[in-house]
Amino acid sequence: MNPTCMWRRSLRAVTAAAVLALVAASAQASLTTFELSFEFSGATPPEGMAPWLTATFDDHDTPGSVDLTLETTNLTDNEFVFEWLFNLDPELDVSALVLSEPVKAGEFADPTIDLGMDSFPGDGGGYFDIRIDFDNSNGPSTRFGVGDAAEYTITGISTLTAESFDFLSAPHGGHGTHATAAHIGGIGPDDGDSGWISVPEPATLGALALGGLALLCRRR
Repeated sequence: MNPTCMWRRSLRAVTAAAVLALVAASAQASLTTFELSFEFSGATPPEGMAPWLTATFDDHDTPGSVDLTLETTNLTDNEFVFEWLFNLDPELDVSALVLSEPVKAGEFADPTIDLGMDSFPGDGGGYFDIRIDFDNSNGPSTRFGVGDAAEYTITGISTLTAESFDFLSAPHGGHGTHATAAHIGGIGPDDGDSGWISVPEPATLGALALGGLALLCRRR
């Protein structure tokens, strides 16, 4: 077989594997996990090692009730979350969702939960359906920051599962569409920068895989 054809076939295989790996990591039978490791707005990313935040939806194989765990996985120093956005299956009524009081690890103030189909913009990354708005009015004492975590139980729809939250935002702006997005503040040496983060898009993973394979071929 022509070496060029073999190389092209390898590229296609690696790209497909990268996309499948993303799907497998984000959605399992009863678990949907988002690891936010990509700054998409062109601003300043958090300083620590990605992923910076992790959101896990778990339905425990029982439709109708989903546990959501939010973790500041690798935020550092004085970094904190302004707001965290999610989506719901457009076939479901987001206004019917009921979120429990949060079970908290940390001293942050209880966030405000807002619900509305395609109602919450994510800095050019589309319109989202669910906004978790954290209270930063009193500085570090109320912020959702380093080492903090919150868990909610979500009910209100009998067919609700973890996969019900694995949908993209409605297109709006020039920064693509995302399954989740969060606005991070307190970034940089003076804690004055901020950025919008999400999970890497399949196209981004594919490009990284292609670049790595091309580099390997050059070395050979």
